[in-house]
Amino acid sequence: MALQRGVVLGVLVLLGLGVDWAALPIPQDTLWPLELTFLLGLLLLISHVTGNLAADFGLPRITGYIVAGLLVGPSGVELVTDADVASLTLIDQVAIALIAFSAGAELKIREVKEAGRAIASILVSEMALVFVAVAGLVLLLKPVFPLTAGQGWTEAIIIAAVFGSIAIANSPSVAVAVINDTRAKGPVTSTILGVTVLKDVAVIVLFAIMLSLARTMLSGDGGGLGLALAERMWWEIGGSIMVGAIVGWLVSLYLDRWRAEPILFVLGVAVLVTIIADRLHLEILLTALTTGFFVENISEVKADRFVKAVEANAMPFYALFFSLAGASIHLDELRQVWALVLLLVVVRAAAIWFGTRVGARVGQAGPAVERYAWTGFVSQAGVTLGMVTIAAEAFPEWGAEMKTLFVAMVAIHELGGPVLLQKGLVASGEAGARDRVEAAAGPAGAAAADAPQPAP
Repeated sequence: MALQRGVVLGVLVLLGLGVDWAALPIPQDTLWPLELTFLLGLLLLISHVTGNLAADFGLPRITGYIVAGLLVGPSGVELVTDADVASLTLIDQVAIALIAFSAGAELKIREVKEAGRAIASILVSEMALVFVAVAGLVLLLKPVFPLTAGQGWTEAIIIAAVFGSIAIANSPSVAVAVINDTRAKGPVTSTILGVTVLKDVAVIVLFAIMLSLARTMLSGDGGGLGLALAERMWWEIGGSIMVGAIVGWLVSLYLDRWRAEPILFVLGVAVLVTIIADRLHLEILLTALTTGFFVENISEVKADRFVKAVEANAMPFYALFFSLAGASIHLDELRQVWALVLLLVVVRAAAIWFGTRVGARVGQAGPAVERYAWTGFVSQAGVTLGMVTIAAEAFPEWGAEMKTLFVAMVAIHELGGPVLLQKGLVASGEAGARDRVEAAAGPAGAAAADAPQPAP
């Protein structure tokens, strides 16, 4: 036991030394000045109040957080500037890590196996239909669409393919946060989690392929670029899974040997994962998700202490994360292209609805999943903005206009997506189910309900 404790502490200390070695993912010249610290506290207070107000009106707290950021951001009273949002990147990343810890712990192997056919069929059907619908709309509007007007058909097809591959993405962060906020549990919830998490990986792969093909077709010099992009993609995915599994193993050793409440420990792990992922150029969401998945499904410890520690840390980081997301919304960009963006949003939502229903029916997922699971796939956030930023840098001649359209789309999806998902979870009867299960089982049963289940 003493040796194991030494191993855990030793490895964590060595990793912790990376804080000095790693470049923190925030600008060094804005590292926690007094006014920024005050602003952080004020934003947390405002977000907490608006989140509770939203809950009083039957809306997700996340919607209240986003509205708070919108009010104090550049589109509101400008209390929070774009520079302030950039300076608080570390908060965003730690929040994503905590959200992903929770999502990974909720992905229980037994439940995923039971819903495997439904998850796979929904994933394929929904992704395919969204890609075809959005890319097809871009081509249909070729003469008047800002990106394709005046372009030849080859260029238009390339633009439509890149646009469609980005439109597929949704936000696991929003899905997990709303699921945790509503305490939902059941087949709709597990299907949404499974699809959003797997889609996050699939979208990265698809986008990398589309980007490589687009650059090859436009420049004729994409062989080396395609290989480099493939290597980077495999490192981001494979490296993220490997590092996440190692951190999950260390966390499980800690939980197995120490009985103290691990709240601060889990927060420290979230910061550590954030720094490691930034320094090693890993996908933070996938790294942290693998950590939670390992603790829940592979380690021999009960994951309930880990999950409760994540939940204890979640509220302030959720509030700051989504309020900063709201502060990054620029309504003036939405006003300039509102008609086209609204059309894109409607077409994308219709494709998600139809694709999910087709996939659920083919996968025999059941009527509740067929009817309500699509509500978890509408939101968009960080992954979408990350991909469109890469596309804008790769194709400066039309990438900036694409970024403007997607930023406006993300603004609508951030505001409407959480509300839609909460309504879907309530209508399916799964909102509050986690609390009902724990109340019926009692303290011992609640712990057992969160414990890893043997595969059938």
